[in-house]
Amino acid sequence: MLKRTVVVVEDEALLRDLVAQSLERAGFSVTTAANAADARRACVAVDPDAVVVDIELGPGPTGFDFVEALLKTTPDVSVVFLTNLPDVRFAGQDPKQLPKSIAYLRKSQLVNSDELVMALENALKGNVSPAFRHDQSGERPLAGLSRKQVSVLQLLALGYSNSQIAEKRGTTIRAVEGIVSRIFMAMGIDPQAPGNARVEAARQYLTASGHQIPEPA
Repeated sequence: MLKRTVVVVEDEALLRDLVAQSLERAGFSVTTAANAADARRACVAVDPDAVVVDIELGPGPTGFDFVEALLKTTPDVSVVFLTNLPDVRFAGQDPKQLPKSIAYLRKSQLVNSDELVMALENALKGNVSPAFRHDQSGERPLAGLSRKQVSVLQLLALGYSNSQIAEKRGTTIRAVEGIVSRIFMAMGIDPQAPGNARVEAARQYLTASGHQIPEPA
C-alpha cells in the first residue's frame, strides 16, 4: 500500500518536527517546510495528497496565501490549517472563502496528535465534520466581532491611534470611533471603568490570537 504524502508547513522548528513525527507514526510520508516559499518547492517535488499549514509563517506570504495559490493549480490537495488564530478573520480573510472540505484546528484546542490525524483523514475524504472546524465554533475567542471589527482591533492592538486607523482604512476618525465603541461593547469592556480600555482590548486580542503576554515585572 502506497503511503499518502503530506507537506507540513510550520515556522516553529520544534512544533514542525513534532507534527511530522506524529504523522509519520500514523503511516504518512512527510515533507516539511518552514515558510510559503519552501512549501511551494516541496509541493512541486513530492506532489502531496495533503498539506498541514500554519497561517502565521513569519515575514512573507501567510499560510492562507500559500493554500489559496496551491488550490488554484492543484485543487485536489487536501488542507488542514493548524494555527493559533481563532479563524481566518484574524488573517484579514473572509471566512466564507474557506472551502468546506478544509479542516481548521486551533493549536490550543488540540487534545492530542490523534485529533490532527483524524482531521487529516477527514480532509482527505473531502468530508470534514464540525468537530474539525474550530473556526466555526461559537465558543472561539471574539466570535461576536465582525471581520471589519477584527481588522480594526488588530490595528488598535498594534498601537495605532484612531486617526492613524482612519488614515490606513481610508475613512473618518468619527467612523473609527464608532467601530471602536462597538468593539468595546462586544468585548464587554467599559470605556469609563478604571484602567485603559484600549490596553484591555489589545490584551484580549493578543490572547485570542495565541500570543504570549509577558507578566509585569
